[in-house]
Amino acid sequence: MMTPASRLCQLVAALFCWIAAAGPALSADPLARAALQSEGTLYAGQQILIDVDVLVPNYFLQPPQFPAIDMPGAIVALDDGRALNLNETIDGTAYSGIRRTYIVTAQSPGDFSLPPAVITFGYAAVPPQATRGEVTLPPLRFTVREAPASAGERLGVVAAKVSISQELDRDPAALRAGDTLVRTIAVRAVGLRAMMIPEPDFSAPEGVRLYRQDPALSEETDRNGQSIAGIRKDVASYLFREPGTYVLPAVALSWFDPASAATQSASAPAVSVTVAAAASHSPAIAPPAPEPQRPPFDWLRLAAIGGGVLLIALVLWAAANGVSRLEAWWQERRSKERQSEPAFFRQVEQACGSGSDEAIARALDAWSRKAGVMPLEFWLGRFADAETQQVYRARQRALYGLAEASSRPVRGDLFLPGLKKARKIWLTQGEKASVRREPALLPLNPTMP
Repeated sequence: MMTPASRLCQLVAALFCWIAAAGPALSADPLARAALQSEGTLYAGQQILIDVDVLVPNYFLQPPQFPAIDMPGAIVALDDGRALNLNETIDGTAYSGIRRTYIVTAQSPGDFSLPPAVITFGYAAVPPQATRGEVTLPPLRFTVREAPASAGERLGVVAAKVSISQELDRDPAALRAGDTLVRTIAVRAVGLRAMMIPEPDFSAPEGVRLYRQDPALSEETDRNGQSIAGIRKDVASYLFREPGTYVLPAVALSWFDPASAATQSASAPAVSVTVAAAASHSPAIAPPAPEPQRPPFDWLRLAAIGGGVLLIALVLWAAANGVSRLEAWWQERRSKERQSEPAFFRQVEQACGSGSDEAIARALDAWSRKAGVMPLEFWLGRFADAETQQVYRARQRALYGLAEASSRPVRGDLFLPGLKKARKIWLTQGEKASVRREPALLPLNPTMP
């Protein structure tokens, strides 16, 4: 039989074991890391991919806000693809992470470095309490070289592969003077954004007028939303005023492949055009009709017609002004309604009904920013019941935390009733129920520390 003293010793030993196991997690801090996804030698004009990971102990309660990056001499954009969730163990501490990818296109050779931009987020430092955290981008450095070009040629683009296709709206051998031929050139560049594809060189033979339209830019993406290739379409119209034989020059573009370190060229072939003379039309000329006799001028009728026209113009002017004012008032009212808090909450209800986890998360984030109830974890703790808070935390752990791979977020239709009840209480209490507001957007140009 155990004595009270031995039982006390066992409790003290268990307490020390718990403190030793929990110590690393309690002392762990969030961290950020950056790594080059693009391998090998980097060249000016190449699309360089940089993966940025944000890791926190336990799990996220608010997703990281990745800022815009200003890098002199380069164009930097955040990839529109889906974020990657991470689960890692570092020095005995379990971390949850989110990875996003920046796309850097250097305009000239040289040395580049990531600026110390700040990334903010919310996480469960001491579950289930929410803690606001921030990390700074590490100073990742890389060197960019100038891509070589073929002898006598200027380098066009740096990409994995470039192809050019063309379409004509009619047979170029069946035109007549005065006809127009429409030529469409499509450039597809693998591993390059559409905005970085240079403008094709169109030219017209002497005696032919050329008209160009604004280009159409699009991105070819994979199932995760990440860009595979950029596509640029240019449309040119050629007007042939005189008969004859013409040749529309080929459209060519040289490109450099970083993987093979070879310069290649893609082109659309030249077009031979045959223009025949315009069809002649010589209709018979009819004899002139006899000139009718002019009746005496009726001034009284002219005055009556003028007065009627003036009256109709006044009526139309008054009606047009009234309709335009009514339409402007209606448009202003519709705009205010679409930007109101109830409209954003209806989007939350629609997302919960659809069952899409990402749609629910986006709708909740947009509504909480509009209503000024950020962080949502704090607001739920004040107005929602315990069951609704538990369901929300379960969703957050499943989306960003350490939930098992087989687990899924709680269905939105189970979370919506409690959220609606909490919102009703919040609206009833009015301004007395306001919570601490967080800034809705990060600054576009973060201040360098």
